[in-house]
Amino acid sequence: MRHPRRDSGWGWESPGGPWQRLVQRFNSIPPNYLLFGILGVNGAVFAAWSYVQMFQNVADRPPGVKRLTRWLQNNFTNSYENLHKGRFWTLVTSTFSHAQPGHAFVNGLTFYFFAPAVLTVLGGNAQFLALYLGSGAFASLASLVWNKERNYQSLGASGAIYALASLFAFARPRAQFLLFFVVRMPAWACMGSIACFDVYNAFTRQFPSLDSAGHVGGLTAGALYWIMRTRFRLL
Repeated sequence: MRHPRRDSGWGWESPGGPWQRLVQRFNSIPPNYLLFGILGVNGAVFAAWSYVQMFQNVADRPPGVKRLTRWLQNNFTNSYENLHKGRFWTLVTSTFSHAQPGHAFVNGLTFYFFAPAVLTVLGGNAQFLALYLGSGAFASLASLVWNKERNYQSLGASGAIYALASLFAFARPRAQFLLFFVVRMPAWACMGSIACFDVYNAFTRQFPSLDSAGHVGGLTAGALYWIMRTRFRLL
């Protein structure tokens, strides 16, 4: 005889509990609202960075520009200083932050192509957002742990986007990817090649402008999410 599982009192374990209802309501939102919302936030933060950079070589910058620069550095960069001062949200918010046009364009384009496919695999907005935000934070931590310089800073959505690509490669290993948008190969081979390159670059720093530790953190987060979802049914 099966006995019904006791509710914790907050409804977390009940199919009709408040958490489940919140997830169901969030999943009922059209997926494009979520995807373009994420792109929109990235675009707004990039516009803010672009504005303050217009005054980069100006000797007497307006006070408003100085305040906006500090606000962006305090809230949209991943750094030891921000964590030391209790700004833990920057582990996530830094993944919505791009200061260079090329960085913003490549990450935005990659997100545009990958995100709908991953959302379809996961089957819900809530699951997708949990992967995106969680892997972004994981990649930010990996970046800080590996790059031990106290004045180190990073920003960008690469870690979260690498997690999307990693999870999709686990779900559809024979799907065709374009490495660097040029070379066609199976998803598993493409992501394996990228992982090998980033591990190599993390140790050698042949390309110091690349946050390879954050990239590897994102790849790892995507793999862990897929394992937890398929093997242990936790997500």
